[in-house]
Amino acid sequence: MSLHFLGLSLVLITSTALPATAQSDSMASQCEALSGLSMRNVRIDTASLQQAGELPADPNSAMTGGSPRALAVGTHCLVEGKIEDRAGVDGQYGIRFQFRAPVDWNGRFLFQGGGGMDGFIAPAIGSVPVNTTTATPALTRGYAVISMDGGHNGRDASFAQDQQARLDLGFASIGKVTNVAKALIGDFYGKEPEQSVFMGCSNGGREALMAAQRFPLEFDGVVAGNPGFHLSHAPLAELWDVKHLMAIAPEENGARILAKALTQEDLDLVSEAVLDACDDLDGLKDGLINAYKSCTFDLESLRGKLEDKKLDALKTIMAGPVDADGQSVYSDWPVDAGINAPGWRAWKLGTSETGQSNALNVVLGMASFSQLFLTPPTPNVDLTTLDFGAAEQAVREVGGYFDANSTFMTTYAQRGSKLLVFHGMSDPVFSASDLMRWYEKAEANTGDKDFSRLFMVPGMTHCGGGPALDDFDPLTVMEKWMDSNEAPEQMAARGKSFKSTTQPICAYPQEAHYEGGDPTKIDSYSCQ
Repeated sequence: MSLHFLGLSLVLITSTALPATAQSDSMASQCEALSGLSMRNVRIDTASLQQAGELPADPNSAMTGGSPRALAVGTHCLVEGKIEDRAGVDGQYGIRFQFRAPVDWNGRFLFQGGGGMDGFIAPAIGSVPVNTTTATPALTRGYAVISMDGGHNGRDASFAQDQQARLDLGFASIGKVTNVAKALIGDFYGKEPEQSVFMGCSNGGREALMAAQRFPLEFDGVVAGNPGFHLSHAPLAELWDVKHLMAIAPEENGARILAKALTQEDLDLVSEAVLDACDDLDGLKDGLINAYKSCTFDLESLRGKLEDKKLDALKTIMAGPVDADGQSVYSDWPVDAGINAPGWRAWKLGTSETGQSNALNVVLGMASFSQLFLTPPTPNVDLTTLDFGAAEQAVREVGGYFDANSTFMTTYAQRGSKLLVFHGMSDPVFSASDLMRWYEKAEANTGDKDFSRLFMVPGMTHCGGGPALDDFDPLTVMEKWMDSNEAPEQMAARGKSFKSTTQPICAYPQEAHYEGGDPTKIDSYSCQ
């Protein structure tokens, strides 16, 4: 993708010979001058120098990728604007963005992925998109960072009537915003970035894979966490789960209570059973199923311990949705220790004790399926009569531009770009089994370039959480990989559930095994 710098060509003045006040004034002028950047269909609304200080915590950080805590940042140029502002089918559209360029720049650029169905502007700070990590955000490291709303305003699916808004969220906004970011960098710093990275989790992880698959010349590194790469089909599983769990949910005041379909005690029973069967396969019984490939736990072993209707429903949802002939229309799921975690419940069951469920499978799953992935949008879908085979055929049209499921990335790999993917084994919305199958196919179809690494995180739910070692730093791993060209074989990881313990998360298909010694030390483990 060619970049056209039609605006000012400014050279960043960093000379320490200038008095501090004069230097600050010069930086402010250079930043403000970005408001005059001329690019087709791009409007700059704000361009101002922000003095060093503290950015407030983002209350929606789990969804937006913002910082869950107040963040100290250095002096930087803040630019906000909109690409392709237009009157759409049913409202005003365009791609809003926020760009932050630190005065103390490290020469790198990071595109920060979104979450959910996007529709918001997250603070462009480049937090590592694991909601339990303590890793330093990219802006604080010296990256220039950009974030965007994906091409519409609002987190629901009301935008889905507009053709271009669908395309922008699907993939097109990535290229447009990348162009703008690199133009801003070129004008502000006087040169292009030495390295460009895309990083996101969930839908942001899907966007990250899209960056590698559809814009293979733009990024040197991509970090994709719990990616919704098969996004058009994942709602089929969400609705499948709701249908079968609702069927066993107790009825109160004339309404079924989804949250009570499986109690916490039920899920604790399953978690303890899978740990009893598989925990020590890695050489250490510690609450982590590191040897996940060797775990062949059979839910049927709980017959007589879990109520029959609950066990049957659980087996049905973990096997994944099927059509009338019993053929899979999405994927099965591994049974992992994180099945009893709050993050698993949040998606599959919710916590509402009324007939108005707050399960994300209901709130996001139904809306995305009926309004975004059906053509044309169909607001009212009856789960009791839904034909899952016909539904799978129906979502394919939109899946053609929403799904980041390409397995042919030869250009990206040939230019030396790197791909790091991480995923929770207990992810309740995007199947770990589905991702592992895709990764194996992508490795085979791209060839022997050694350009990618997948890290499966035992116990982790969606983008962090669960009984897991979910405090890790994939951005630092990516930085070392890009600088040294030595592919990582493990990531050091800690977690609140395993205090004072550091273990490796091994690159797939290897797993961490305990070799002896102090079990809290990473050197006591090997990848095999």
